[in-house]
Amino acid sequence: MPASRPALISIMVLALAGATPLAAQGMSIGEAVAAAQQAAAGDDCGGVLRALDPVIAGLASGPERLIAQRMHMLCLGAQGRAAELPAVQAELARAMPRDGVVRAFGALIAADEDRFADAADDIAFVAATSPDALAIFQGAVIREIAGRLTAGPGRQARNRMMIALTRADWEPSDLPELRVSFAAEAIGALVGQGEVHEAEALLDRVDRPEQLWAMMVDRHYARLWPAIEALMGPGGSTAVDRFAWEKFGRLGDAPDSDSALRDAANAMLLLGRYQDVLDLTDRVQIDNAMSRDAVFVMLHRARALAALRRVDDVDRLYAPFLKVDLNRAPAAATALIGYAEFLDEVGRSARALDVARRTRTDAGSLLSDVGKRWLDRTEICALSALGQAADANRAADRLKANADQNRPAAIEALLCAHRDAEASVIALQAFGDAEIAADLLLQFQPAGALWAPAPSRLRDLWTAFLARPEIKAAFDRNGRILPRNFWPQRGPRPIPRRPLEGGTLV
Repeated sequence: MPASRPALISIMVLALAGATPLAAQGMSIGEAVAAAQQAAAGDDCGGVLRALDPVIAGLASGPERLIAQRMHMLCLGAQGRAAELPAVQAELARAMPRDGVVRAFGALIAADEDRFADAADDIAFVAATSPDALAIFQGAVIREIAGRLTAGPGRQARNRMMIALTRADWEPSDLPELRVSFAAEAIGALVGQGEVHEAEALLDRVDRPEQLWAMMVDRHYARLWPAIEALMGPGGSTAVDRFAWEKFGRLGDAPDSDSALRDAANAMLLLGRYQDVLDLTDRVQIDNAMSRDAVFVMLHRARALAALRRVDDVDRLYAPFLKVDLNRAPAAATALIGYAEFLDEVGRSARALDVARRTRTDAGSLLSDVGKRWLDRTEICALSALGQAADANRAADRLKANADQNRPAAIEALLCAHRDAEASVIALQAFGDAEIAADLLLQFQPAGALWAPAPSRLRDLWTAFLARPEIKAAFDRNGRILPRNFWPQRGPRPIPRRPLEGGTLV
């Protein structure tokens, strides 16, 4: 339970002052509440339940029972009695359908029962009516719920949740960077609803140049393109300078923070200062104790080495991830997906195949379906490069059957297996759904439009794929190639030093 629980319990029990005593196993309701209040002050959920359990069963419907049950609800999970939560929350929800704390617990219960759309709608309600109750949630929980809602009515529930969280300007304490991601999703949802003015007003929350870049190639955001282009500046320089100045300042304030280092390394990448990325990140160790942010620091380091064409050094950087205990550092599985893809990209196909298969086996339930399908893609591309066409085709058939879990991976694998016509069918189906089409637009962008590009045989496959008339027509309906005046300049750019009046950075 969150650290704010005792304060919430204390607020609730204040409402019981003057409650009518009710005898239950020798304790009146007033005495039980006083004991629960004292336990709450000491963050002792066990004491809260010991005080309330004897009296709740004898309480008839009414204000006293509702308040006692709210206190009960806050502590049941913390004491290993989560199985009792649904019944208690349902009772409270019937009596208090607009209570923010009750609805927040309803969202957690719905998510636990795989009712993710219901969970999202409860979170949207809490954000709109009782934003203080959002403290009950961790960002990781919201991210998991959102990840389960990717199409149809589920996607609509996700959009409602993102809009409400953004309007509440919620920043989760465990993953504060999600505030920006939520805002980006809310902008897309608002544009889809025709609320362009509100969407444009939120653009200044999107501080990551890569997210603005993605909007600039997606025709869904065409009405915002002039505003986004102004935020980006020529070659993306305005957005990158602002991002870099802020992230370097944060690293200066928190030099031991993995998340601050992650963002500063990313800023150096965007500035084209690849050697500076290496100098900045040389202290990070790959081991079982590394954080999720530390994993992404190393991924930025790998991108810098790849941009410098130091292929062997990239290989040496990734290799220690094979020895990490993924149960202790689950985010390392993301690095292994990247390692397998890198090996395939640089022609080390046998090792790419081995890493992809080992990761799929070792990571197990730690990987999302999206991640597993990327590993399938690497397996198929590696098998094709090794001349093992029969095995590649069998694996491609399996991936094709699960194409809806990761369409870019399925298309890329079929292209590797020289099954372009089948890849075209999947792509055209994806382009027929505007929400899904966005997943494909980035794949078609040329290397020159990317920050920190490295040689990529897979990107070359997409470039050739775009030459098919039906694919080009579908692509043009949904997006565009990034205009050349926004392509990043090659070579390192100066580090921005300070903001001047009017927002210009020098």
